[in-house]
Amino acid sequence: MKKLNQILLGLIVLSVVATSCDTLLDVDSERIMFPEDHQIDSPNDSIYSMIGIFSHFQKLADPYVLLGELRGDLMDVTENARLELREINDLEVSADNPYNSVEDYYSVINHCNYLINNIDTAFTSSGEKSLLKEYAAAKSIRAWTYVQIALNYGTVKYYNDPLLTIHEAEKDLPEYSINELVPMLIQDLEPVKFVENPGAISLGADMNSGKIFIPVRLMLGELYMWNGQYENAAREYYALIEEERYVIDDNYNSTWLVDNGVFVGRQYIDFVDIFELTNNEQITLIAGSKELGEEDEMYNITVEDYEVLPSQVAIDNWDAQTYYYNANVTNPGDLRGELGSYVGGNTAYVINGNLIGISNEDVILKYFLMGERAEDAKAAMLYRVATLYLRYAEAVNRAGKPNLAFAVIKNGMNMEALEVDTIVPPREKYSAYTDSTGTWLDYVNFSNIAFDNNIGIHSRGCGNVERATDFVIPALNTLEDSILFVEDKIIEELALETAFEGNRFQDLMRVALRRGDPSFLADKVAAKHVGNEEAIRSKLMDEANWYLKK
Repeated sequence: MKKLNQILLGLIVLSVVATSCDTLLDVDSERIMFPEDHQIDSPNDSIYSMIGIFSHFQKLADPYVLLGELRGDLMDVTENARLELREINDLEVSADNPYNSVEDYYSVINHCNYLINNIDTAFTSSGEKSLLKEYAAAKSIRAWTYVQIALNYGTVKYYNDPLLTIHEAEKDLPEYSINELVPMLIQDLEPVKFVENPGAISLGADMNSGKIFIPVRLMLGELYMWNGQYENAAREYYALIEEERYVIDDNYNSTWLVDNGVFVGRQYIDFVDIFELTNNEQITLIAGSKELGEEDEMYNITVEDYEVLPSQVAIDNWDAQTYYYNANVTNPGDLRGELGSYVGGNTAYVINGNLIGISNEDVILKYFLMGERAEDAKAAMLYRVATLYLRYAEAVNRAGKPNLAFAVIKNGMNMEALEVDTIVPPREKYSAYTDSTGTWLDYVNFSNIAFDNNIGIHSRGCGNVERATDFVIPALNTLEDSILFVEDKIIEELALETAFEGNRFQDLMRVALRRGDPSFLADKVAAKHVGNEEAIRSKLMDEANWYLKK
């Protein structure tokens, strides 16, 4: 991250001459503003503007994780937890809680608006409109940030121009719910969905700049998902998978060693390698630097100060899974849990010959790997390859293709599995077909040789699940029943695969809103609050209580 810091330290800014009286739009709490009417018409200008965006974007990392997980069912507080963390966990977040700062989100939006409105997208270098990439990247980050405000606060004030004066900041701006916001963001991103991310450059030993952008197609997929356009969502997710040749292979499987049908020990613990900042599983990170002495807050919260831990719900979920050596030789538990996502109490944990430590308690592991073990960077995970495939599964399931969606979890998106009609029936994979052949749907064609290595995501911690005869969609009365069953399995798989990464509460919200059933969220979150389940459930049955106070 040294290059990033050098740019930040060398950035010249103007002092702000006034402050907005509307705290929601106090977009420059660091007393920095932009020059008016400044055209961004060179790569150097665009670099400075992008760095301005990311310097504010990184402030959203810790709130994203803590608001997304402590309000959900998978992360809990310890007796060491500070009041602000207990407030989040108890769903009583005060207006002055440091993780409840809507101004930080609007600051990102304002910086994006400045770049978008001033960049010269016609600028050409080596025959390429090079600044168009920064333009599209800023739009994608802006869209993500707008969605976060809407999901965290219920509504969002929407504006496309940078606010540079008192008069502009005090204007009455339209305010939208997530349902009203998403169509506008889709319309904004569709024209730039074919634009690639800016080129990746090294930002230090642990990071390159390619990981700090949100691919436009991925963001569009998210927007279509919230909008209920499931086939369009599936197309965007698939397009990104196909373009980047993203695969779920066996590189990150944690496995048991079996001798004559007996489980004799863990052979590999490769699942944890996903959280090393040097691998290719990660798509988008909110990254920061540690080089100037900045604290790695998530490492401190999860390990050093031990303020949060895996909930018993999360641990029970991993323990309830079955590991398959084959259909008849099985063992209880998902290896993505203990020694994968967390270290169990009284367990010695060794990585690359180094003793991580022995604790009397259960300790979340992921932020040790994404921060403390990194040389000069820290990060929060927004999207990785498994998240993308599970989003794809969620989309195709709601598009009426539950067998295809379940195959993402069990078999993997490879032609060997897809061509078997008992795994994915013709009506779910072909646009037109006969008894013997068919024409692949445009978002189901995984014929490229790169996808031959695809396995089911569940295999990462549960062995050879493609051989399991009891890990199936049961015979149900209707297609809708099958869709609901598979959707439950996808949400369960997200908990097994992506626990503690920040997406949990919003995943539960999305399904609960889709079903028109607040109990889907309320029941799951209440189960974490042992002894106070009914009060938490009653609170969350009112959707107004899903949102933070501004």
